[in-house]
Amino acid sequence: MKKSFKYIGALALVLATAAGCNEKNFLKQTDPNKITDATFWKDESSVSQALAATYSPLRSSLYGYWGSFLGIQDINALGDDVFTLPGEEPGTWAVATFANDENNGDLSSIFGSLYQCIHRSNLLIAKIGGVNMDANKKTLYIAEAKFLRGLSYYLLASNWGGVPVRTTPLETTDGYDTPCSSKADVWKQVIADFSDAIPGLPVTRDPKEQGRVTSGAAVAYLGKAYMFTEDYTKAEATFDILTKAPYNYDLVANYEDNFTDKNEYNVESVFEWTFAPIGDQYGAWNTETPNSPMYNYLPQFIGPPAGGGWFKYVPSNYLVNEFLKETRPAGSDTKFDKRMYASLMWKRSSLGESDTTWYDGKTFEQLWNSALSKTVRLYPDTQLDTVTHGRFLIKKGTSAWRNVANADNYWGPTPSTANYRVLRFAEVLLLRAEAAAQNGNNGKALTDINRIRQRAGLKDKTVADLPGKDQLLAEIDHQKLLELFFEQNRVYDLRRWNKSAGTLSAILKTRQKQGANVFQAKHYVFPIPASELKSNPKATQNDLWK
Repeated sequence: MKKSFKYIGALALVLATAAGCNEKNFLKQTDPNKITDATFWKDESSVSQALAATYSPLRSSLYGYWGSFLGIQDINALGDDVFTLPGEEPGTWAVATFANDENNGDLSSIFGSLYQCIHRSNLLIAKIGGVNMDANKKTLYIAEAKFLRGLSYYLLASNWGGVPVRTTPLETTDGYDTPCSSKADVWKQVIADFSDAIPGLPVTRDPKEQGRVTSGAAVAYLGKAYMFTEDYTKAEATFDILTKAPYNYDLVANYEDNFTDKNEYNVESVFEWTFAPIGDQYGAWNTETPNSPMYNYLPQFIGPPAGGGWFKYVPSNYLVNEFLKETRPAGSDTKFDKRMYASLMWKRSSLGESDTTWYDGKTFEQLWNSALSKTVRLYPDTQLDTVTHGRFLIKKGTSAWRNVANADNYWGPTPSTANYRVLRFAEVLLLRAEAAAQNGNNGKALTDINRIRQRAGLKDKTVADLPGKDQLLAEIDHQKLLELFFEQNRVYDLRRWNKSAGTLSAILKTRQKQGANVFQAKHYVFPIPASELKSNPKATQNDLWK
C-alpha cells in the first residue's frame, strides 16, 4: 500500500513554488513560462496538486510538525516523560527548559509552517469554484482543505492560544495585517472547520489515497477540540460516533504494530503520515524540491549511536517508575506491561527476565556505552537514576524493532519508511473515558480504561478500584502516560489538567522536569514569534508574555 500514496508526497512539491507565503508575488507573475494564478487553476489535476502542497508544511520530513524535527522534537521535550540531552540544538534546549522567547527559531519555523498550510488551504477553497470539475469532487477537496486548516488552527490554539485567524487568501501584502483573535475565537474556528469537513470526507479511502484524511480523523479532532474547551458533553458524544457504524476502529492486538511498517493503515490508525522510499535519501532538509525525500527521519533523532542515531533523549525517572508500578499476572508471557517492551530498551536480566539484543545483535550494554558520552551531560543538573531500576533507552520511534545494523541512520542502507501514526484509536478511547468521567458516566469510563489495560496485558480495574471521578481520572492520567509515551501528547495533558501555574510547577519539580524551577504561567503557551509581530503590525503579543 505504501507505493499507492507516493503521488501525494510527489505532488506536494509541485505547488510549493506557486503557493508560498507571499501570495502577492504569486498573483503578479507575468512570465508565460511560469505558473500564475490565471494559468494554474485549470482542472482537477491542478486542484490535486494544490491539495498535496497543502499537506506538505505539516508532514515535511525534518521541519514539519510531525515530520521528525522542530515540532515533534520540541513538543516531546516539554513533557515529564523524557529528559532532553543538553548540548544539542539550542532552540530545542530552550523550549525543553522553559528558556524560550519570541526569538526562538524553532517555534518561529513551526508557526510559519502552520500559516503556510492555512494560506494554501484558503487558496484552494477560494479558487476551486472556478475549476471545471465534478461537483462532488469539489466538495471533497474543500472538506479536506478545511480539515487541514482546522488542524493548523488546532495546533496554533493549543500551543500559542490567541493568534491571527485568516480564512481567505491574502490578495496583497497589506491584507496580511490581521489582529490576534482571542484563544476562544481560535477554538471556534477549529470547531467550525472540523464540523464543516466531516460530512464532505469519506469514511475510508481507496488504497491509492491512503494517508489522506478521512471523516473519522475530523471527528476525532473535533472531539479533542471539545476537550480543550472543556465541553465534555459534546466531547463524549463526538467520540461515541467513532465507536459505531460506519466506523470500524479498534485496537490492534500487538501494540508495537503502531510504530513499525508491519501493519500500516490498521484499524487503530485514525490519522497517519505516509513515508516511503522515494526522493533524495540524503537531502532531508530539502522539504519542497523536485526530489524531496519521503523517508521517516524520526529514528535518527532518538536512537543510540550504536544503532546509528543522534540520541537526543532518555526516558525520565518518572516514566520508568510509572511503567514498573504494576507487574502482569503470574504466568504471563512477560513480567511487565506489554507496552514497556515496545517503548523502552533495557538490560532485561536486571529486572529478572532474559536478555535480548537489538540492531543486529547489539547488547544493551553496547547501546548504553555508545550513548554514555552524551548521558553524562545531564549531570549534575538532571539526576538520571540508573541505580533503582537500572538504565533505559527509548525504543518507540526508533528502528530498533527491525534488528538491522545502523537502522536509525538515514544515511545508512536501510533508512526508515515506517508511517507515523498521528492519532490512534487508543487515544480516542482514553479521551472518551476522560470525558465520560467528567460527565458522571463512570461505567463507560471504566470500560474504555479496561480495553486499554487488556491490550497491555494488565488486569481489569473494578468499580471498587476506581469508585469515583478522581480515581478514574488518576488512572486515565497513568494510562495516557504509558500508552501515548513520546507521541506529542503529554504536555497538553499536563496543561489541561493543571490550570494553576503553581500546581503545575510543583508537579514538574516533583517529577524532575528540566527547567521546572523557572516554570511560570506564561509557559502554558508559546509567545507570538517576533517575526510575526514585525511583519504583522496588528498582531500583539500574548498577554502572558508581555
